[in-house]
Amino acid sequence: MRNLSKYSVVPFLICLLFSFASTTLINAETQSSQGLGSSEDNGIKLTINSYSIVNHGQSILLNYTIHSNSNIQVNPDATSLIENPYIWIGHTLVREESESFKRVSNNEYKGTITAQLQHYRPDNSEMSIHTHGLLNQKGQWTVKFILRSDKY
Repeated sequence: MRNLSKYSVVPFLICLLFSFASTTLINAETQSSQGLGSSEDNGIKLTINSYSIVNHGQSILLNYTIHSNSNIQVNPDATSLIENPYIWIGHTLVREESESFKRVSNNEYKGTITAQLQHYRPDNSEMSIHTHGLLNQKGQWTVKFILRSDKY
């Protein structure tokens, strides 16, 4: 077997490093484009894109997208697109405080739900959001994801 010189090993290691970094970046981009989780019913898809812990760990902001296969008109005076969301962290129901949203296109809305967090949260808890109504349409939507303890 032929011995490799130190001058041929360095370019090989650099190629390995870029290959690893490229794979990691592609995986991160794929996860962010898919969001944390989604659920679809009756041609309407709810995706939880991201979350952030605010107010010294007392509240969570849940960023979502609602995409419909058809153009559904929403009352301009509507204060919510998600009808009575049930937000669970583990086995504890948390209370929604507010919701804001905007129309992005004929078939898509983006918004944020603000909810209270309980004082005790186990590490890496499962979080779920469930509703029976989106965009004034009836159905069943449940999105589950892990609330990572390193984010708060």
